[in-house]
Amino acid sequence: MKFGIYPNLGKKDLKMALERLTALLRDKNIDYSLPLSMKKGLMDMGFTEDTYETDESMGKRDFILSVGGDGSFLGAARAFRDYPVLMAGLHLGDLGFLNSMTLRDMEKRVDQILSGDYQEEHRLYLSAALIHGDGRKEKLPTVLNDVVIGHASIGQLARIRLFINDSFIQEYAADGLIISSPTGSTGYSLSCGGPVLGPSDDRIIIVPICAHTLQRFAMVLSRDDVVKITVPEREKELCLSLDGACTFRFNKTDTLLVRSIEKPIRFLRFRDQDFFGSITRKLVRKVADCGK
Repeated sequence: MKFGIYPNLGKKDLKMALERLTALLRDKNIDYSLPLSMKKGLMDMGFTEDTYETDESMGKRDFILSVGGDGSFLGAARAFRDYPVLMAGLHLGDLGFLNSMTLRDMEKRVDQILSGDYQEEHRLYLSAALIHGDGRKEKLPTVLNDVVIGHASIGQLARIRLFINDSFIQEYAADGLIISSPTGSTGYSLSCGGPVLGPSDDRIIIVPICAHTLQRFAMVLSRDDVVKITVPEREKELCLSLDGACTFRFNKTDTLLVRSIEKPIRFLRFRDQDFFGSITRKLVRKVADCGK
């Protein structure tokens, strides 16, 4: 069995976590590697491993294990989008829904992987593209969580026109608009009143952000629907944010198209991890604890 380790170099305590993880994998005679592109950054922090390879080679391994928070997992998912590798995450952050392992239960979880005691989930990716005014099509990075449209400056009202399958639905006057996958439904979408969808759901969510209207409900679409976004002539330049990491300009002559991708991400989940129970523990009880 071969592991690829994909760390977030900006995470606190990363060196300690990687040393514990690689020591565990060596003890269990598991072949592992790290991204060649991160070698210098890891060496600069004093991590002395020398088992590196390209992302292309890592994509041929059995598992990719991201090390960090949910954002780290999203980065790993984007990096290995074109490979059929099974994804898992070692969580070092605070609130997280994507990672299936922690430092506390790491050895137990690795043993479960070795014995095949896990289940595989297929999660929906979103594809986004900008059609520019001159007809040029710009393919944007693959999205696992959400696409957010709005102004770069906080507090500016944006006017956004929503079409579904080329049918005009509504023009929003809002802080922005979220187009979310089921995985993203526990993130920004949830904060704006959107519904929570199960991890293996294959629908798309549309959620306005602080819309200045009485009709500000979220919408849930089929995976086959195509979302089209334009802005009226009077609107200024807007911004697109993909998974909170990639930002693009959205001009008034542009058209944004978002749709699902046929090929899903292969996601490792352990059988004793219940998605909706996890939401209760991490959100409902967390809020209750803050009030004590």
